[in-house]
Amino acid sequence: MTTVGETSVPTTTGPLDEVHREQSARLVDHLVDHGPATRSELAAATGLGRGTIAGLTARLLDAGVLRAEAADAAGDGRTAPLSLAAADHVLVTAQLGPGDAIATISSLGGDELVRFSAPLDDASGRRPGGTADTDDAAAQTSAPAPLELLAIVLGRAIARADRAVHPIADVTVLVDGAVAGRPSVVLADERLGVEPIDVIGELRARTPGLAEVEAALPLPIALVPTAVAAASVEQAQLDARDLLYLAGDTSIVAAAFADGRAMRGAHGLAATLAHLPIVQGGVRCSCGQRGCLATVAAPEVVLARAGLAEFAAEHGRTAALAELIERVDAADDRARWSWLDAALWIGRSLQVVAPTLDPAYIVVGGYWAALIGDIETAFRDNRPTLGGGALESIPELVASRHGTEAAVVGARRQARERLVSEPLLLVG
Repeated sequence: MTTVGETSVPTTTGPLDEVHREQSARLVDHLVDHGPATRSELAAATGLGRGTIAGLTARLLDAGVLRAEAADAAGDGRTAPLSLAAADHVLVTAQLGPGDAIATISSLGGDELVRFSAPLDDASGRRPGGTADTDDAAAQTSAPAPLELLAIVLGRAIARADRAVHPIADVTVLVDGAVAGRPSVVLADERLGVEPIDVIGELRARTPGLAEVEAALPLPIALVPTAVAAASVEQAQLDARDLLYLAGDTSIVAAAFADGRAMRGAHGLAATLAHLPIVQGGVRCSCGQRGCLATVAAPEVVLARAGLAEFAAEHGRTAALAELIERVDAADDRARWSWLDAALWIGRSLQVVAPTLDPAYIVVGGYWAALIGDIETAFRDNRPTLGGGALESIPELVASRHGTEAAVVGARRQARERLVSEPLLLVG
């Protein structure tokens, strides 16, 4: 018997309808964050009625999504704490960062358990800390390509999860380029090439154990643009449904959210600011256009003009960008000139994009966040004066609150949401 406003759920293991799926997701979400809970605790935490909780838990127990922790004193199991059968499952996230290929293992709740990394070659072909001697050419030629390094760290993560007997519930691969097509390919990625590439296929061929893990996953391997993942966590932090995110550590990456969802566009190319042709008569870009934003504001361009190309070769991209910020703050002429020129073009690009998308916020990530004042100055330099200047301060520019970890944190959040939104996927 149920009270008014409650819904009873049959104890079958068939597909959940929309209402029961949402209710089950709230229940599972609580268990992911807080661990085992009794039915009474679940009712209090989710706001669902006792009858609804009884029906949902019965169904999820039958489906193998939940399990009872221990028998209760009455012996009927009704007051026993319930836990997720897949509570020991983990999320694996892989990314090519500014200076390293990384792969992490985290809990379903997003807590990082272990991280593997391998240093990437810089643009000159040298490893951070290496030399530029011509005698070292053979070693440089044989250095692993970015995808090979990504496969190495991904393989280590898979092997660690296997040794720890932690089944993998999700694998997400983050890329800087756009993701398009079915099956998904990556294009316009500065480190992987502007031409389409089947990143998952390449990793599958290079990563021991990935094919076996993939076959057991409840959902296909997710191929996600770095900017989309980063923007998703910033969006949640700001509670904004319309947002533009951009950063420039690895290459120029951007993502736009409209009405709470990431914009993809008809061909997966929405918000590709790197190839916005902003400089009239500019130099030829790798994409074939002239005057792309990437030709004047990409990190390797800014570092080279600032006289930090050799520093990047010696110490790595991440250290070089930190050094650039220090030199800009110290008013070093060459560094300041290089950055202000890039900031000018970033600001002008936003002048084009902001009225088109009308975001509530523009979130600036990566090393640009530390220098956001210069970007805002360039952006506000040519804003509309309609309404007595009321539009001059729209949208608000804010620095990323998650820094270089935004994409990884966002990818874990998205993986969790995918799994929780379909609770019957989380069978132990």
